[in-house]
Amino acid sequence: IKQMSVGTYNTCVIASDDKVYCWGGNGHGQVGNNSATDSSIPVAVNTTGVLAGKTIKQISSGAYHTCVIASDDKVYCWGENSDGRLGNNSTANSSVPVAVNMSGVLAGKTIKQISSGHYHTCAVASDDKVYCWGSNEDGGLGNGSASVSLVPVAVNTTGVLAGKTIKQ
Repeated sequence: IKQMSVGTYNTCVIASDDKVYCWGGNGHGQVGNNSATDSSIPVAVNTTGVLAGKTIKQISSGAYHTCVIASDDKVYCWGENSDGRLGNNSTANSSVPVAVNMSGVLAGKTIKQISSGHYHTCAVASDDKVYCWGSNEDGGLGNGSASVSLVPVAVNTTGVLAGKTIKQ
C-alpha cells in the first residue's frame, strides 16, 4: 500500500499498481465501483471511464466522497454530490470517477495536492494557490462567500495570505 485515506464511512488505498481500492459504506457511490452496495472487503475503483490509462498519485476521502490526483495531474472524484463536492458542475451523485472542472480558475493549471473535508474538497494548484469546491457552510471554501460551489473557486489571498505561496 502506497497511500491510504480514511473517510467517515469508507476507506481507500493506492496500491503498488498505482490503482485505487476502496471498501466500507457505499450508499452514495463513494467506493467508486459503479454500485451502491456496501463492501466489507476492498474492491477496485472503476477505471474504464475518465481514469482509463491513468495511474493514481494521491487520494483523499471525505464523508461521502473520494478524490484523487491522477498521472495527468488533474483531479477526479466520486460519491455524493448534492452540494457540488465532486467539482464537476453538477449535483448528481456518481458511483464512478468524474473529472473535476478544470476550466475557469483552474484553466492551464495542474494539481499538486488535494484534501477532502466532510462536504468539500480543496486543492493546491501549480500556481501554489488553493482552490476549493463543494459546500461552503461556515465559509469553508475560503472565498468570502457562503454559497455552494459546483466548480473550483479560488481561496481569497488578499488578506493574511497576500504574497504567500501554499506548500501543503
